[in-house]
Amino acid sequence: MTDHADSDDSSSDSSYSKVDFYEVMNEVPENYKGKVDELNKILQDKNQDINRLKELAISDGGLVISLVRREAWKLILNLPSTDEQLYPLEIIKDHPEYHQVDMDVRRCLKRFPPGISYEKIGVLQKELITIILSVIKENPDLKYYQGYHDVAVTFLIEVGQNEAYSIMKHLSSNHLKEFLKPTMEETSYLLLHVFPLIKKLNPELEEFIEKSGIGTIFALPWLISWFSHSLDQHSKVVRLFDYFLASPKEIILYVIAQLIYSRRDEVLNTECDMAGVHTVLSKIPESLNFEIILNEATKMHKEYDLSNVKDEVEERVKLEAKLLKDQRDENAKRKKDKRFARNQEHQEQPAFNRAFRYVPIWIRPRMRFGLLFFGFSLAAGLWAVFKSNNN
Repeated sequence: MTDHADSDDSSSDSSYSKVDFYEVMNEVPENYKGKVDELNKILQDKNQDINRLKELAISDGGLVISLVRREAWKLILNLPSTDEQLYPLEIIKDHPEYHQVDMDVRRCLKRFPPGISYEKIGVLQKELITIILSVIKENPDLKYYQGYHDVAVTFLIEVGQNEAYSIMKHLSSNHLKEFLKPTMEETSYLLLHVFPLIKKLNPELEEFIEKSGIGTIFALPWLISWFSHSLDQHSKVVRLFDYFLASPKEIILYVIAQLIYSRRDEVLNTECDMAGVHTVLSKIPESLNFEIILNEATKMHKEYDLSNVKDEVEERVKLEAKLLKDQRDENAKRKKDKRFARNQEHQEQPAFNRAFRYVPIWIRPRMRFGLLFFGFSLAAGLWAVFKSNNN
């Protein structure tokens, strides 16, 4: 649902150019001031160098500040400069996925800036719900998933509702497309690339993690939310978003592999079981230096294409399918054995015992004795109460 207005292509008319850029320079760390100055020149230029803008977004520190991101993100994605009209909240409330989205949005309070009033949070939550369901309603083939709201709220905080909607609409047909399918098959397939990449970096580490039986499920939130669900620091999240937006969409698999590799000592020094390895890998330390990880991921992506691990991934798909089939067969066999055991037990019981199940409780010898004893006790108690009242 779009409502494009006529606009001049010149960046001189953008909201960015109406801000005194150097008013915010005092907020920029000294080591990034030269970079921010170059970013400013690119954004102000009528012939904007998008390739250079992407290079700066990928390199150390990313786009540095929110003011730059508001303009640069849509240029990197080649989005139209005009606003797109969202669906009214009254309409999307009837959407089948409204209640799930509403619950997820209410649970993501930690993603909003600290110090913000509850009233403002309420406004932002409604805007977030509107963004998500406007995208889903506009594209009926998309299936909302938990984690999508973590990505959307990041853009909402940084660029506002209209820009966030345009970005999410674009990403939902590109970077996030596989995660929005009705099943998780394609997402699971993507995650199967992680272990071969780790094997390329450190065969011992890959073998250890495989032996632990942890699988790839621990990395699922990293993949589908671009790490935004797993990191508490908003500054780290938006830095990663700079990187992902300016890079090929498969780059996140290299980032996941490099992140795990960077923690190899911790992993290899823990117990080689699912619980131990999951405890180490499921939480990302706040002190982790993502700049090193991103730099290494970029280099690895240039040197080692995913096509190199295609055969290994296909073998893993077959192996997982076989393991799943074996597990299903084993479960079916156990159920069958239990049914057979119950039938055998039933048949082996004497006919008197089997018939005894259907005898009324008051006729069974033990139960009859118990009921008689209970009746006498109750009568005696009532008689005692009656006598005491008469006295």
